[in-house]
Amino acid sequence: MSLEIIFWSVFILSTAIQLYYHWVYFNLLPKHSTISNKEVYQSPVSIVVAARNEANLLPTLIAELLNQEYPTFEIIIVNDRSSDGSEALLNSLKVENPKLKLIHVHNLPEGWNGKKYALQLGIEAAQNEVILLTDADCLPKTNQWVSKMAESFKAETDFVLGFSPYKTEKGFLNQMIQFETLLTAVQYLSFAIKRRPYMGVGRNLAYRKSVFLKHSFQGFQSKTGGDDDLFVNAHANELNTEICIDSDAHLISIPKANWAEYFTQKVRHLSVGKNYRKKDQTRLGLFALSSLIVWIMLFLAILMGFNITFTLVIIGIKSLSFYVIFTRSGRKLKVNMAYWALPFLDLCFNLYYPMVGLVALIAKKVKWS
Repeated sequence: MSLEIIFWSVFILSTAIQLYYHWVYFNLLPKHSTISNKEVYQSPVSIVVAARNEANLLPTLIAELLNQEYPTFEIIIVNDRSSDGSEALLNSLKVENPKLKLIHVHNLPEGWNGKKYALQLGIEAAQNEVILLTDADCLPKTNQWVSKMAESFKAETDFVLGFSPYKTEKGFLNQMIQFETLLTAVQYLSFAIKRRPYMGVGRNLAYRKSVFLKHSFQGFQSKTGGDDDLFVNAHANELNTEICIDSDAHLISIPKANWAEYFTQKVRHLSVGKNYRKKDQTRLGLFALSSLIVWIMLFLAILMGFNITFTLVIIGIKSLSFYVIFTRSGRKLKVNMAYWALPFLDLCFNLYYPMVGLVALIAKKVKWS
């Protein structure tokens, strides 16, 4: 078999795999519509936030949470061994806000990751069955966040996966963050619609307290990261998971300010993926690998003098398919990014992502930031 035949076989197969993901999975998101369940709408909710050295962010977050329009909810802030005055600040805020419940962690038990232990304590202390999670560096887009997430529950629902975009700022780094965040959302939300949920983001995630108490973080309580996606990966299934993509239910997050912080964050996220179920690793890996191969084949065709016109036609079909669905998904999720720059962002991501993945794969110890 000639080298050129091998080249075209791999090229066409990789493109076919990409098109399969685009139209079997990703195209479900732009067409998705949520039907609210009014029977669960009035269920009391416990908002749980684990925070460490976030004194500068907590007052604004708490004010926004208290402003939520929902009949019955409590706010539980777990102060995870902070050294920035968070304890005194939170104690002063509690005096004025009876809905605010505080837990101060001063010592971390052996064998526990700090954030997981904080969440464990917060969820155990919750009075309500519906647990709603976010982080201290996030803010609800509207005062309807709690209600929109809560009304997504059905009788059989244990998990509701939300969406949390990053704040739009100037610069190429922010555009890469917007691209990567949207791509991740397109994947985990589409897979959930297809009834194959594999992850959620702790910045905007809800589940039942009874489900958490049954399983806890058993098996990964010491790992850095994964308090959200590993728990969802282990216990979400085709029957018990819904998504909530209403823009009123979005949580806006603060993006990383430089490439070093972003790189560390991505290494942490990808390192957790090593613990996903094998079938989810295979699905995600096949999509990422086939995407990378398509771009590699473009450069090989140029270097080896293969039919450039046919190569560009194949690349064009794959790219147009992806960009149309990606743009429609972004509009659906109200993501503000430079869609005109998608070809360049897509190429940069496919060059950058394997490096991050390799570091995450071989890293023995992952830093939080």
